[in-house]
Amino acid sequence: MAGGAAWVLSACAAPAASASTSMQALGYVFNTTTQDVTIFNPAARQVVETKPLGVSVTWLSNEQRFWDGQHIWTFDYPQGQVQAIAIDPRTVTVARTIPTGGKGPAHSLMLTPDRRTAWVNVAGEDFLAVLDIGSGQMVAQVKTGKFP
Repeated sequence: MAGGAAWVLSACAAPAASASTSMQALGYVFNTTTQDVTIFNPAARQVVETKPLGVSVTWLSNEQRFWDGQHIWTFDYPQGQVQAIAIDPRTVTVARTIPTGGKGPAHSLMLTPDRRTAWVNVAGEDFLAVLDIGSGQMVAQVKTGKFP
């Protein structure tokens, strides 16, 4: 795996590109520096493949809701602009982006319990962005203290 920080989302069941791994649980390591994803088989402890993603995933945790049943939701801030991103684990591509209109950095994104809305902090502008993931729109800003 290329340099930079890596986070693991293990055992996310999703069909892979190859038939040999299509019915197995897979792990995903998001490599921030190279903006790619290393997919591995945790049972066999073997790398399946590494695919380009084109975004820097800097945080996923089992303590947050990031799976809506179809996509892995997280954030990125290219050119300093915070956006939510939805990653399709089947194709390992960015399926959607939702801009927040605010400057980064950001530190986390969490889906609400009904998995219809995402909240992401926009630390550079001191607010939380409330995003409707169905419509792909920011529906509210919640002002916070400095650098949430």
